Amino acid sequence: MARFFLTTYVMVWSFAVGAVQAEPSGESPPSVTLRTLIRGTSLEVQRYAESVLGTDVIRSTAEFLETVIRFLAEGAASGLNVIAVYVTEILRVTGFDASLTLPRFTPEGVTAVAQWGLIALIGYWVLTILLRLLIGVMRQVFWVVKTVLALWLFGLIVTDKNATADTTAVRLAVLVLGCVLLTLLTSGSAKSSAVEHRLSSLEGRVKAVEKRKGD
Repeated sequence: MARFFLTTYVMVWSFAVGAVQAEPSGESPPSVTLRTLIRGTSLEVQRYAESVLGTDVIRSTAEFLETVIRFLAEGAASGLNVIAVYVTEILRVTGFDASLTLPRFTPEGVTAVAQWGLIALIGYWVLTILLRLLIGVMRQVFWVVKTVLALWLFGLIVTDKNATADTTAVRLAVLVLGCVLLTLLTSGSAKSSAVEHRLSSLEGRVKAVEKRKGD
């Protein structure tokens, strides 16, 4: 199941970025831009997909997706043009300038918007996963640094022969208080997000129960 989702994601990413890759570019000097980065990533993804699924499967799947998207784009463009005509008539009846009509929608424009939207959605999903992993790693690193620093300060406080017992106790109390505050500050956001998620899930269940009772 995981492999199926991975291969499906790879095929969708390859098809979505393929349109951006196929657009003509008037820039002659090669430079590291967002376009070249997307193009290089699409090539790597396409090579990986071909190595996993095969060239014939990728080609047939891309042709099928292109046909489906063209059919949907033509239908969406026709529907949007009909809506634009009705909106123009309504504006004309209400007294607005009829010359300011809505633009005509084309299948190519709808396809381009859908492809860019798909790329943005995939990028959002990938960045969300990467940021979650990065935040998790940073929390672990911060915990290790905090532990090492606390042990080092504890060793310095305990091995100080010139300090009295009261001074040592006060220093240890300050150290413990600082560790507790850091722990609460770092774990407060995670706990609050978990509580909010549980509350939202409970609200959804309550609404579902009330809807069932009303039916």
